[in-house]
Amino acid sequence: MATSRGPVFLLLLLLLYLLQMSDTSLIKLNENGYEDIIIAIDPAVPEDTTIIERMKEMVTKASTYLFEATEKRFFFKNVSILIPESWKDSPHYRRPKQESYKHADIKVAPPAFMGRDEPYTRQFTQCEEKAEYIHFTPDFVLGRKQDEYGDSGGEFG
Repeated sequence: MATSRGPVFLLLLLLLYLLQMSDTSLIKLNENGYEDIIIAIDPAVPEDTTIIERMKEMVTKASTYLFEATEKRFFFKNVSILIPESWKDSPHYRRPKQESYKHADIKVAPPAFMGRDEPYTRQFTQCEEKAEYIHFTPDFVLGRKQDEYGDSGGEFG
């Protein structure tokens, strides 16, 4: 089986980078499971429930990969996806408790710069220090950047 290191692998690496102590993140480790990871969709992103499904798939695959890569020690236990208030209500959505866009570890938002439709970490500190958040664009999450980053549906082997 071939190894695919597309967006799921990138998500895992970036999340692990974010899991260091931070003033903005609410992430904590509880019984080997990382909890309170927050993914927020920016209000400027047009409504598309496929983004939610793709993020769920990416996190699930990244968690499985993390679990296997750490010899069954760590996994993602609890992840919340914040939906913009402008999107239609759904019985699947719940009101946020303590989660907020400010505390998001991953933000799905339009490109910050025209023509720069790529993932990055927002960081105001030195390279070795914790970033503020990970930025993904809707096209990246939806797999429209496969040529640059690989297939987000790829299996790890």
